[in-house]
Amino acid sequence: MSTIKNIVYLGVGMASATREKLEEVVEDLVKRGEVTSADRSKALEELQQRAQTTANDVRKIVDERVEAVGKKLRWIDDLRKVQGEVDTLKARVADLEKAASKPTRKKTAKS
Repeated sequence: MSTIKNIVYLGVGMASATREKLEEVVEDLVKRGEVTSADRSKALEELQQRAQTTANDVRKIVDERVEAVGKKLRWIDDLRKVQGEVDTLKARVADLEKAASKPTRKKTAKS
């Protein structure tokens, strides 16, 4: 479970780092003359939208994988439960067989 928590924290950290990095990229594009100062906010918005789309795609993939792992874990838990029930039934059968194999005394009427 801590792995999932670490992934979530990583995602949060990446989101804030991404904003800063995108601002740096746009600032660099402005310095190189590839984006005008007037288009700075538009370029930043476009990059943020692309980053958000990519993040959503990654989130969807992670959700699907987590769900698949969850299903496997539930299946394993179900299997363990059934195994426990089988073990209990085996023990009961063994007890019944033991009880059935004991000789029984017949009661006789005294005359």
